[in-house]
Amino acid sequence: LLERGGFGQTFFFPAEVLGLTFKTPKGRVVRAGGVVVKNVQGYDLVRPFVGSFGLLGKVLEVVFRLRPGQASVFLKRPFTGEFPELTPHPRFLFALLEEGRWWLYAFHFGHEKEVARFQEAFGGEEARPLDLRPLFPQGMGVGEGPLKDLRFSWADGGRAPEPPEAFRKLAEAL
Repeated sequence: LLERGGFGQTFFFPAEVLGLTFKTPKGRVVRAGGVVVKNVQGYDLVRPFVGSFGLLGKVLEVVFRLRPGQASVFLKRPFTGEFPELTPHPRFLFALLEEGRWWLYAFHFGHEKEVARFQEAFGGEEARPLDLRPLFPQGMGVGEGPLKDLRFSWADGGRAPEPPEAFRKLAEAL
């Protein structure tokens, strides 16, 4: 999840990771961030790591920001091929191909009244919890596949996006 930068979220996922420990491709163990990040000096390695598709290493430990919600809803409706603009904006939004038909899934949490407004705006029906592991036995990678979000289409074991030159240099330095 961290190496891919999450999937389906409609927010900046790296900001939800306060700290992590990872092993670089050269075998070094690096600790970045922490439990509370205040008055930090030096380079921020947390944000570049999230979404690096393993180029910077493998995660060993992670500290997430907690965002408690009083209510939540997980909904689905037929997908028309376009991601809608919704208010309030769901925390997660993705399309999934199931038995030959595309469905739009949305998950939102927060204050009860906000969740109710979202449910009314989205419509659809309550969705059951999903287990996507059978669709991606070799891991999620970028490519044409059964799941789409606002960034990519996801395929089983698909490739990672081509990193920029500056990012490759960072990986080599670690």
